[in-house]
Amino acid sequence: MELIGPTKKKILMEIAQGPCHGYKLALALTLPLATVYGHLQDLKELGLVESHKKDRQIIYELTEKGKLFIKVIQ
Repeated sequence: MELIGPTKKKILMEIAQGPCHGYKLALALTLPLATVYGHLQDLKELGLVESHKKDRQIIYELTEKGKLFIKVIQ
């Protein structure tokens, strides 16, 4: 049984490389922006990522729970 799907895993792995904004994630993963933001919202609700505003962008990064989760799925 998978805890999260493959797209959310890809997003988490990308954010694990360093904090980034949704547009960068969409480009890196070749996914529609709406899809990325939907998954980011789900990941926030799960407590795996958090966001903060920097200038005009919303930056996403892993929480401690998210960092532990990455270790488990690798």
